[in-house]
Amino acid sequence: MAKGRPEANPLLLHLSRMEQVESVAKEIPPVAEMLMERFWPGPLSIILSARETVPAIVRGGKTTVGLRMPAHPVALALIDQTGPLAAPSANLSGRPSPVNAEDVKADLDGKIAAVLDAGRTGLGLESTIIDFTSRGCRILRQGGITVEELEEATGMAIAINDRGQEQYHHYQTNSQLLLCQTWEEIENSLADIKHAKKKLALVYTYVEKKNARWESLKDKYPQHQSYDLDISSASNRLYSLLREAEEREFELLLFTPLPEKPGGIGRVILDRIYQAARGSSK
Repeated sequence: MAKGRPEANPLLLHLSRMEQVESVAKEIPPVAEMLMERFWPGPLSIILSARETVPAIVRGGKTTVGLRMPAHPVALALIDQTGPLAAPSANLSGRPSPVNAEDVKADLDGKIAAVLDAGRTGLGLESTIIDFTSRGCRILRQGGITVEELEEATGMAIAINDRGQEQYHHYQTNSQLLLCQTWEEIENSLADIKHAKKKLALVYTYVEKKNARWESLKDKYPQHQSYDLDISSASNRLYSLLREAEEREFELLLFTPLPEKPGGIGRVILDRIYQAARGSSK
């Protein structure tokens, strides 16, 4: 495949109408149906038991199928014409998710026949994946619909399967990410970076933007670029930042202290930052 994606990985099946669910799923638990009604179209993927008519390549050899209804009129119009459409994300396997057509072409130009450009992605985060094929339900990947939203809608606690989350690891870049927990760590890291003469970009969170201590370090440890990253807001910024830093050949991305236990979408973005740090080149 153009992505270099393992064939055993299932593909999400994208729908445009609720009635299409019954044609591909054996059964629809009432809670799953309620979540579809509440959050579709939108960034929520629901795993159900698959009908035998769903091709094995879509199921990745499993007995289940992941379903999603995208919240974009162009995508919905396309699926209306094709019927349920199996598709992965439009990036090379292991790369940050694309947020516009240029990202897709950067990864896949020459490997695919065409790009349907309908503008930037609305959210800039992957869908939440929730599995209803075991007893109860469990979240396999945190994404654009938060745990809090799902628990409020269902009225019950929902488990997060951390091992399931690992199979959706995505964020390998040529820029090394350094995550500092304290300002002392930042100053020590900046001193080492200055000594090594590496090309640096600083990434600070919105809450740290006006931190006077960082202002005092700017002259002592000049950086090549700085980025704002508001982790309390679901936006395209994280993935755009990772791709831009790589294009500009920044060797290091140094993050200012991140909140320890953010809720809502902040938890999701923090998870993506940690994934990118684990996958970055050393």
